Amino acid sequence: MTMERRSVIWVGATLLLVVTAFVLSIQEKKSLASVVYEGATKDKKQIRYQGAQLNAAQKAESNRSRSKSILRLPNFDSDRLLQENPLRKGHPLRFAKRLPVNINPGEHGEWKVRDGKAQWSFRIEAPGAVNLNLGFSRFFLPENARLELRVGGQLLVRPFTARDNESHGELWTPVVAASEIDLRLEMPDDERGIVELELTSVNRGFRALSFAAGARKIGNEAPDGDCHIDVVCSAAESGVGPAIDQYRDQIRAAGAYTLNGEDTCSGSAVNNTRGDRRPYFITADHCGVTSSNAPSMVVYWNHENSSCRTPGSNQNGGDGNGPLSDFNSGAILRSSYTAADMALVELDDPIDPEHDVYLAGWSRTGEIPEMAVGIHFPATSEKRISFDFDALRSTRDYSSVSSPDGTHWMIIDWDHGTTEGGSSGSPIYDQNGRMVGQLSGGDAACGNDDPDWYGKFSEGWEGGGSSGSRLRDWLDPDGTGALTVDGISLGVAEVILSDAEVTEGDSGTRNLQFTIRLSQSLEDRVNFLYSTEDDTALAGSDYASASDVLVSIPAGRLSANFSISINGDSEAEENERFRVILSSQGGAPVNLSGGEAWGIIRNDDFIIPVLEGPSLVRGTVGENVNIAVSVRNTPTEFALTQSPSGMQIDAQGAISWLPSVAGDYVARVRVANEAGSVTGVVRFLITPNTLSQAVDSPGGFLFRSGGSAPFEIEASGDSLAGNNRAQSGGVGDGEESWLEVTVDGPDYLGFWWKVSSEEGYDFLSLSVDGELRRSLSGERDWEYRVIAIPPGSHTVRWSYNKDSSSLNGADRGWIDFLQLASRSMPFLMDPPYLRLPAETSVDYQFPLYSGSGNATFSPVRLGGGLLLNERGEITGRPVSPGVVNFNLAVTQGGEEMTIPATIEVMPDSPAGAAAYSADGPAWGLTWETTGSGEWISQADQTVDGQSAAAASGVGDSERAALSTWVFGPGEVSFSWRASSERDYDFLVFEVNERQVASLSGNSRWQEYTGELPYGWHKLTWAYEKDETESRRRDTGYLDNLSFSKYTGWVLQSELGQRTGVTLDPDGDGQGLLREYATGGTAWGLDLMPMPSLVGGSLRLEIDKSPGSGLHFDAEVSDNLKDWNRSERIILRDDEEAFHVRDQVGLREASKRFLRLTVHPLK
Repeated sequence: MTMERRSVIWVGATLLLVVTAFVLSIQEKKSLASVVYEGATKDKKQIRYQGAQLNAAQKAESNRSRSKSILRLPNFDSDRLLQENPLRKGHPLRFAKRLPVNINPGEHGEWKVRDGKAQWSFRIEAPGAVNLNLGFSRFFLPENARLELRVGGQLLVRPFTARDNESHGELWTPVVAASEIDLRLEMPDDERGIVELELTSVNRGFRALSFAAGARKIGNEAPDGDCHIDVVCSAAESGVGPAIDQYRDQIRAAGAYTLNGEDTCSGSAVNNTRGDRRPYFITADHCGVTSSNAPSMVVYWNHENSSCRTPGSNQNGGDGNGPLSDFNSGAILRSSYTAADMALVELDDPIDPEHDVYLAGWSRTGEIPEMAVGIHFPATSEKRISFDFDALRSTRDYSSVSSPDGTHWMIIDWDHGTTEGGSSGSPIYDQNGRMVGQLSGGDAACGNDDPDWYGKFSEGWEGGGSSGSRLRDWLDPDGTGALTVDGISLGVAEVILSDAEVTEGDSGTRNLQFTIRLSQSLEDRVNFLYSTEDDTALAGSDYASASDVLVSIPAGRLSANFSISINGDSEAEENERFRVILSSQGGAPVNLSGGEAWGIIRNDDFIIPVLEGPSLVRGTVGENVNIAVSVRNTPTEFALTQSPSGMQIDAQGAISWLPSVAGDYVARVRVANEAGSVTGVVRFLITPNTLSQAVDSPGGFLFRSGGSAPFEIEASGDSLAGNNRAQSGGVGDGEESWLEVTVDGPDYLGFWWKVSSEEGYDFLSLSVDGELRRSLSGERDWEYRVIAIPPGSHTVRWSYNKDSSSLNGADRGWIDFLQLASRSMPFLMDPPYLRLPAETSVDYQFPLYSGSGNATFSPVRLGGGLLLNERGEITGRPVSPGVVNFNLAVTQGGEEMTIPATIEVMPDSPAGAAAYSADGPAWGLTWETTGSGEWISQADQTVDGQSAAAASGVGDSERAALSTWVFGPGEVSFSWRASSERDYDFLVFEVNERQVASLSGNSRWQEYTGELPYGWHKLTWAYEKDETESRRRDTGYLDNLSFSKYTGWVLQSELGQRTGVTLDPDGDGQGLLREYATGGTAWGLDLMPMPSLVGGSLRLEIDKSPGSGLHFDAEVSDNLKDWNRSERIILRDDEEAFHVRDQVGLREASKRFLRLTVHPLK
């Protein structure tokens, strides 16, 4: 949906809401109620609301329904309002409708006084309401007063007292799941004159809330879906394993809240750099918190189900039983920033430590999170948790286009769990457990793979540049500049016991002092017991042991000290240590996970160190060498006095080195302490790492390298396999570096390559027998390529060539992870870079050379509506353009392979479809337009009389390109025409970014046909202009685009994106290339070519598809494992047929097998 259409829709929705509100107002004015006092006569008091009074008929009705101090409201149509306020993510979840009233104890209700205590009571009846909550515009109670909300005589929420008095003077109550509420105010009679209590809002609920007090008794609101994960689920129950345990603290930070008594959203308690427990709470700006309504916020904590409801079960989408008693009422808005959809409030009161709330940590780095965890309240139900194990995408709000300076994080799709209406404002955490945003909106739900968007925490940090529009002033009040802050617990104090050390001395004793620290002070004294355990230090001779010795931290204090006595001696020995362990006494609310420490006794009696080894270390070029030298007699210093380049030693004597050249090396290691030093020798024997090893070849290859500077082995972490790769030599202008190998075909060769060069001038190229196949230029990261090796022996060469001047980048090319299909398993037949059209169903499968029957792919939820399953199939319907990067992991024949993969979803191009012939097939290709100007569909200049693609709006020194991707072997044909300034402005055709043809001037329509070798090919038509002048129509045209041979056959076979030659979509045992070669069909059972027995030998005769351009051959075997071509004889091989016979007859072997092979010639 475009932004313009969205705007129109929202305007329409706003008008609809206005009309609805007006109708509701009129309806409510028709049926008002009254309040009367018991025993009242002339001074009956009526409550006015909505600006209207009772008419005569209504007065009569009120007299019939008169009771003691009751506000009886008109019938409430909750079903209608529920339909008019559906769940909508990106909006507050409306659950109630506010009814303004004006009630106070001075004019309404009933007072009773007994034994010096006064009690005021008042009753509210709201028939049809699902729940109720109240808003007091004036609230002030004296010290000994309390206000209760009772339902059926039962107290469902805690009483309100003087502790709830706030400077803004308001109080908003929690939601109570009832249609009737009794108010009861109690206090000493002499304090009645101090009370300020004015009830101005009665909010009648039409949507059940699971956190409403008493909800579990009368039913609550369940989420729409059943894929949610309860936060109480164990690792085994959750479906995400141990990952859920890493977020137990963050779970305690999330809270649901009501606003204005009508709306509800989610949010999170959040820490600040001081760690002073200030009750900050972050949510989404669109939830509607303002300075005027922030006092109406009521935040609910710990609303969690008591047990795990299995995802996918009926119980998962049903009612829960989360507790209802933990809440905070009232807040002050501190900052809000619409662009990042952020709102930060400070709660009126400190959060009760007994609620055990966690103040979440955060990250404002803006770095893309590697994964995401959301904690929220879907449809106001109990707290749930969602996981996406993929990297997030930086975008604008509701945009799927990547934008480094975007305001939002995009969850492409949730891997486990999801969100719903009511989840708005909830926090999202990164892989480090730090909050990085709050839910803004989206379309994710159980049963779909749609995205969600979260406003970036990092964007809200500076926000709009003022304290009222940014987080910085509140969450970093001292201006520390911290990029990240960890969270802290309110209910439990963290215990930190740090390591301590002391120098032992030559005699007597010394005290080794330990400090116990609490992360927060506690109201009561905390008692600990400490004990010691031997390690290298021994109790008695080295230190005085301790067992359950008491040490206390007084109430309100943060630390306490205790000491262990250390015995001195004059013996030269190593440093020693012992362990100190804390335990708590009396069940104090503390976390003792940090309650262990080491006591370290530093030796001060030295003798000269002794270097014990190692004396010889073996290694290989390009592989890390890491060893630790062994030394006696307490060394305090390590140094290398002689070493190969790049070798390092740390303070603990650990040597690290990445050797780049083979040889015999010597390192001299100096070890010292106060008594003196010693120098020893460590020898490093580094053996060569051949080019074959560098490219991880399957073996049996002899690589040759030459040119001005040969290829060399480069040790690098940027390698597809192992720790090294083959790198072109350092060459000058006009020079070349090459690497080549001889390969026997027919076979397929796969490899990864990359280049960093002067774009368009210096190239890394691939050739077979001197014929150029592919090339790369510029800054290109690793790309996978597969080429077909024809029958016979062939020379494959990679060469890095420079032009006569200039350089850019690293001026190098690299080759890595070379495979032969006949020797490697798994072997991928296609590059793992898939381009798909948006909003079109996907049907793709990664093709393997040996088929996918015995292969297993690791499933991945790719997001954006796409899924990779165990068969290597990608299915779904991508929702919007964008790029998804993931790791493709496949296991076959006991071997595993993990490689980087990419899916690029691309927008539709009318120009691409216009290039097809009017009478031909709609090829269903994915198109891309790049450069300046554009390519359009037009009907003025065509060949087929219907439409053609044309370049448009290309300025001087600019280029507009139209590209698509097809799979060979095959042929491409098209009609094209240039109308330009002759010899200066050109229409060019490129295959794999290399120009193969061009037109200029007034060329008229011309035909082109070109061969496409095996593999994927990028076809590009580009109109290029020089720096001056425009002639004629100043454009280029493309029409009648068509494909033949295998390319055309597979595109017309209705296989979606399944074009790999080894795929078998119809399951008849024959790959697509063989079915094409023998005249079969892609969908439908084709009988496999069956050998016949002629003269005691197997014989096979095949009719060829005319003009297939393929190589036919056969292999024989006696065990279905070892196949060869030496024992077969070809009887006929021409354009029409292929005949072959096994030379070994059944008289010579008990079993014989013959199979047909088909292979591209190029």
